[in-house]
Amino acid sequence: MIVGDLNELTVKRISDIAYILTDGGDDEIFLHKKEAEKNYNVGDKVTVFLYLDSKKRLAASTAKPLITVSSPAFLQVVDYKPGIGFFLFDGMPKDLLLSISDVRVNQDEYPDVGDWLFVCLRYYNGSFRAKMLPKEAFYDYMHPSGSLALGDWIKAYVVLAVPLGLTAFTLDGREIFIPNALFRGKKRIGEGLSCQIVKVIDERHYHATNLKSKGEQIDDDMKRVLSYLKIHHTTNLTDKSEPIKIYQAFQLSKAAYKRALGHLYKEKIIELSDTEVSLKPEE
Repeated sequence: MIVGDLNELTVKRISDIAYILTDGGDDEIFLHKKEAEKNYNVGDKVTVFLYLDSKKRLAASTAKPLITVSSPAFLQVVDYKPGIGFFLFDGMPKDLLLSISDVRVNQDEYPDVGDWLFVCLRYYNGSFRAKMLPKEAFYDYMHPSGSLALGDWIKAYVVLAVPLGLTAFTLDGREIFIPNALFRGKKRIGEGLSCQIVKVIDERHYHATNLKSKGEQIDDDMKRVLSYLKIHHTTNLTDKSEPIKIYQAFQLSKAAYKRALGHLYKEKIIELSDTEVSLKPEE
């Protein structure tokens, strides 16, 4: 028998409240009748998930979990407890804990309720825990069929940030790279992004953009710069500043920043000089 996985066992005997299961050895597993999907007879074969109950006793359920020790999966974050970790819905009565110590990103990149994380199931100190997996694990466990085309819109979930952009994956295991210039703002691990395919590498690897249409995106970029200036009133980041400094302050590429400044200047919202950008005083 494998704890944390699906097992085919046989009903050995029946009590008032449970079915007693066996794999033919000496061990007996308790399947409470409320955990059974139907009535069984002695000798019936039953496929069950083996887990630990609230008293750390080995028990069985005919409920089909979303994850097992042999099958990692994307699970959705349903709760967060500061100092403890993230709770993921795994299809079982008790949500699965992902310890905060296993989420090795800055706090502003922590996943939020509703985000999706690719995790495996592990046994720790008498209980099950989720553990995050590296991106290489997607290729070991997920095998999408077909391919995406240029212009397709898809949903992808952030797995890690790298210096040149974001690495995200679709729920069926396709790797989506989003360059820094093609998204805005800090993104959370597990955050879902609507992306449009801009380059096809092969059936599993794509480049995409998270930006809106040109007009909508310029409006958003202007709001981002204006929000900064309303707080700081001025900045020494001009259209001649280093791209990395612009990105660190606004999460905008240099080209996007220059476009935003140009529109704000034309609308007489800001004043520009060779060394400074400032919010124009209200008349």
